[in-house]
Amino acid sequence: MKIEQPMKQLTTLLFLTCLSFSVLEAQEAKENVSPISFDKSVLSGVGLEKIDLKDEPEKDFYQKRLYWGKELGVFVVGTETWTNTITNYPFDEFIYMYNGEALVKPMVGNSQIFYSGEYFFAPKGFQGEWEVKGNNQIHYELSVITTVRADSSKVIKNSSHKRFKKSILSGNSIHLNQDGFYEEVLEKGAELTIKLIGEKLGERPIRTTEKEQMIHILAGQVNITNVGAEQFTYYAGDFFLIPRGLSGTWKNDGHNLVKYLSVEQTSANATL
Repeated sequence: MKIEQPMKQLTTLLFLTCLSFSVLEAQEAKENVSPISFDKSVLSGVGLEKIDLKDEPEKDFYQKRLYWGKELGVFVVGTETWTNTITNYPFDEFIYMYNGEALVKPMVGNSQIFYSGEYFFAPKGFQGEWEVKGNNQIHYELSVITTVRADSSKVIKNSSHKRFKKSILSGNSIHLNQDGFYEEVLEKGAELTIKLIGEKLGERPIRTTEKEQMIHILAGQVNITNVGAEQFTYYAGDFFLIPRGLSGTWKNDGHNLVKYLSVEQTSANATL
């Protein structure tokens, strides 16, 4: 399956720079597994490492790996303006745009423009053009993918990028159940599932986690204490990752509701 340049090089570089599982292994080796906090300076665009694209050395491309586990990989990726013609996008990708914009022209369907400050989903198998615009600066974004590719039979044909609507993320549609919990699946792709979750204020136990989960808090505050009594506090706007093997307590605080996005690997048995 051919991917036109420079996406082919970008994809190759992503995986060549992610072969080490040391981050996850280090976490699992600890008796007290902790949530993983992402470096805010990197999320601000500081310290991105310049990578030379072999076939297009004149292009500026930057990347910083924040996490690479058994299920999820998290990166900050930056580049100058360029256009790719894509014949078969190799993975599902969750994207949060920090700077610049993206013009997507699917082979089937309408063109879309995604702007700084927006979340969107790029599906495995996408066909069309994808133009990244950074003006005279460098476009950069947070990117989440899975570390294992799904069977191509699970790919939905002619699917295109999806914007997560502000009207949904605003939380007006959230109605907690009798247990004080709300969950809405915003996208279930071949590899990634993205959910909007709402919770009442209070404290609950974290029983040993069996999956990796990247979280972005939209409203409220989350306090996590692991079994070693280490405390971690996350606020609205923060990204962090729950690794496998975490136990402890999860405490919500805020004004009546804590709301966040969850990104995880789609279950192998999920119905798409």
